[in-house]
Amino acid sequence: MRLEISPEKCTGCQACVVFCSLKQEGEVNPELARIHVWEDHSEISFLPITCAICDDKPCVEVCPEQGAISVNNLGAVVIDESLCTGCSKCVDACQIGAIQLHLLPGRGKLGKAVVLKCDLCDGDPWCVKVCQPGVITISDDDGGQVTHDKLLTKLGKIPERQIRSPKIKTAESTKEDFPYQGYAGKYLRVDLSSGEIKTLPLPVEWVENYLGGNGIGVKILWDEVPAAVDPLESDNKLIVSAGPLCGSPVPNSGRVEFIAKSPLTNIYGDSNAGGHFGPELKHAGYDLIIFEGRSPKPVYLYLIDEKIEIRSAEHIWGLGTFETENQLRDETNQPDLKTAIIGPAGENLVRYAGIQVTSRRSAARSGLGAVMGSKNLKAIAIRGTKSLQVADPERTLEVTLKHHLAIRENEFFPGASKFGTPGIVALMDYMGRFPTQNHRYGSFENFDEISADTLHEQHFIRDISCYSCPVGCDKVYAVKEGEFAGSLSTSVEYETLNSLGARVCNANLPSIIKANEICDDLGIDTISVGSAIAFAMELAEKKILSTEDCDGLELVWGNYHTMLQLLERIAYRKGYLGDLLAEGAARAAKRLGKGAERYAMHVKGQDIPSQDGRAQQSMGLAHATSSRGADHLKAFPVADETGYPGGAGARYGEDKLPELVDPLETKYKAFLVKDGEDYGAIVDSSGNCKSGGTFVMLEIYWQEQCDALNAITGLSLSVEELKRIGERIYNLQRCYNALHGIDKSDDVLPWRMTKVPSPSGNAKGSVCHLSEMLEEYYTLRDWNTETGLPNERKLQYLGIDEVFNQLKDAIETGEPQELRSRLGWARPYDGEVVDPL
Repeated sequence: MRLEISPEKCTGCQACVVFCSLKQEGEVNPELARIHVWEDHSEISFLPITCAICDDKPCVEVCPEQGAISVNNLGAVVIDESLCTGCSKCVDACQIGAIQLHLLPGRGKLGKAVVLKCDLCDGDPWCVKVCQPGVITISDDDGGQVTHDKLLTKLGKIPERQIRSPKIKTAESTKEDFPYQGYAGKYLRVDLSSGEIKTLPLPVEWVENYLGGNGIGVKILWDEVPAAVDPLESDNKLIVSAGPLCGSPVPNSGRVEFIAKSPLTNIYGDSNAGGHFGPELKHAGYDLIIFEGRSPKPVYLYLIDEKIEIRSAEHIWGLGTFETENQLRDETNQPDLKTAIIGPAGENLVRYAGIQVTSRRSAARSGLGAVMGSKNLKAIAIRGTKSLQVADPERTLEVTLKHHLAIRENEFFPGASKFGTPGIVALMDYMGRFPTQNHRYGSFENFDEISADTLHEQHFIRDISCYSCPVGCDKVYAVKEGEFAGSLSTSVEYETLNSLGARVCNANLPSIIKANEICDDLGIDTISVGSAIAFAMELAEKKILSTEDCDGLELVWGNYHTMLQLLERIAYRKGYLGDLLAEGAARAAKRLGKGAERYAMHVKGQDIPSQDGRAQQSMGLAHATSSRGADHLKAFPVADETGYPGGAGARYGEDKLPELVDPLETKYKAFLVKDGEDYGAIVDSSGNCKSGGTFVMLEIYWQEQCDALNAITGLSLSVEELKRIGERIYNLQRCYNALHGIDKSDDVLPWRMTKVPSPSGNAKGSVCHLSEMLEEYYTLRDWNTETGLPNERKLQYLGIDEVFNQLKDAIETGEPQELRSRLGWARPYDGEVVDPL
């Protein structure tokens, strides 16, 4: 038996590395794994190498024929089988049994072949089990010579300086005296005003009451950022938080949370991203970072284990995110550096600026890139070498492998893996749930030109994955010919195909790929920028924006050249229109007046994403109740999106079918949204992704989440206790918004959703019946049905009755009402029907 590697299939998910280190060492640490996955940043490709342990390479030293070759100091050894004499000296020298003589005729000088073999799993290699693309496979014969030669050739082409970081002595475990595993047990407070950095123990009560990630973030926001603080002032805080499952073998466990008061909505804000940044933070030895104050000059945070520095960023201020990341890797001599970076949009305080996270993932919503910009914080650059301990290694291996396999066996897995989120374009268009022409319609007549099939057939290059992800829904796409030839982008999501496609009536797919590339480099949320441009196009059509207001641009539906020009103008706040749209549609509407608020499609100041509540009642409700403004990912109701009766029945109960999976039916939708918000708070707080088994494939639910958390952390949570934590987190987000005057009157949708029957698809003739669902929703939540706010009984049950008292005291002072008048955005228009189409 030997392990064969097919580098062209590798998606970079690191699952083999994660499981290898846990299986062999009892802890998670890529530095200790027998496998190293090298990332070629220039080509966005990956190369897994087995046997990546020894610094001194004794097998190389003892080989009399120089048949064992250490390639470019990569940390790996390959065998040139044509030179092997079968002397076995390399086998004897290897301390881990990674090399064996493979006796076959016709190979090597003595008719024997030497192969590289990692047999530490007793013939049952875990790297093979968890590798979804089949990059690592078992071979029982010598048929892998072609693959071996390709591997050797590729290794030989790797520039030596790009191979690995200079060998860092592996730091000790992240856990010191902290009572729970899975956590680093420490966090950082970085005062950018003074330059002071404090390393502090993670409070146990934060973990036991709020779990991690998003939950701890909102707790800090409630305690430390008063409602009167302007989001772009130095008193706002940016919390970067990774949950207990982040960096673990759990599938899709690479998510990291960014939490702050939102510059776009002026209320609670958060955003999360996948990739590999979150796990790197954990391996550096920290669960979260709190950024406070404002640096007098542009800076970035450089963090390698205990080495923490605030460094000047004046030389990279103004650069796009791609060039910034490359420059940081070069100047630190750390090719494995993981980064979170803002582009020019964040520097110029565009209110929906995002944070770009390694590699090419976006924490885009709520404008938290502008918070970084307001603090003169250009980037966070991290390299970590510490081990993450787990409470029960054997149980962790068992539970997490079960979850990996369950996702891969799900009926939706093949499509999700092949196409990613673009795979739902055709279905959403059929449903009438694909917003078109600024939400006038729910279907786009040219949807097939921007569908997953077209994207895959014409532009697909390769699959890539976030950390420990079996799905690999991310892709590399390139435009190979025509006007935008040479454009290369990743993460061309369903949302982007809609917001920069159908929403502005653009069917030119290469221009959308180009736009996505520009947005990633400038650091802009594609949802909000597409919404702002669609809003402007409709205002120009209605003559609310004059020709002079448009700064010489032709704002007509489908004009992708105008769209591309506006991306740069918005990021740099160029001209009247660029500066206006950089505020977001809801704020721009308030500034403009003249009826502009009728055409700003938002809730609580945040633009509605790519769903139409008329076609999916649960999504309409989810948009209205989301704590960060219009959003699909807080509740993420998907069971009625696909009509998935098997999975929905197993998760929610057969008694709720068929109504629960009928997108046009209101029954059980309040339950679906409330449960999704509570469970989603746990997913965001643990470090999971919602596009894997937690929501999209309905495989990992409350009990499975408990199993993973308990095995890794040792918390001994029951399902009921975990549900209470989820409710506590979501209720605290609601209470934080209530400090700003947000209440039931803000749980509304724009008039097009509730008063204009859909003209499109399966939803034709339907409106969103929001009011009836809201009443049931408040009742299920045990909130005050008059105000839509949590009552004292609910908060006492959740163990945060002091929050009720603080909220009550604030309301009595009248401050929330005063702050409500200063939110800065026009309320969603809900008046008489005007110009329905």
